[in-house]
Amino acid sequence: MSQQKVLAASGVILKDKKILLIKRSNYTKIFPACWACPGGRAELGETAKQNVIREVKEEVNLDFKPTEILTTATWQNRFLYRFLGTWSGHIKLQEEEVTDFDWFTFDAAQKLELAFDYPKVLELLRDRDLLNK
Repeated sequence: MSQQKVLAASGVILKDKKILLIKRSNYTKIFPACWACPGGRAELGETAKQNVIREVKEEVNLDFKPTEILTTATWQNRFLYRFLGTWSGHIKLQEEEVTDFDWFTFDAAQKLELAFDYPKVLELLRDRDLLNK
């Protein structure tokens, strides 16, 4: 029996040429205590856009509107969407899944222990001049 692909999406949230990254809690077996953009697995029947809007709201309490797909990737049995978009609101962490957050320049973010495909995401943002060094 083939393994079902899992859809997951995250919001690439930028402010003043810095990226919002959250630190994953130890609740997860996959990349515990690593840094990532807010996001997660889709619920049954959810599109990638619906998924990213819900997950960003759940994890950091921001209203996120995806405007374009920055990149897609496959990791193990997951198909990952990384959305650029606009956002509004004030950050409030879902403490069960997220232990910290901050806004990072490219150089500062590169020094972190990043989850999944986020090194590639950072390079794409740098190449498009969307992040400060």
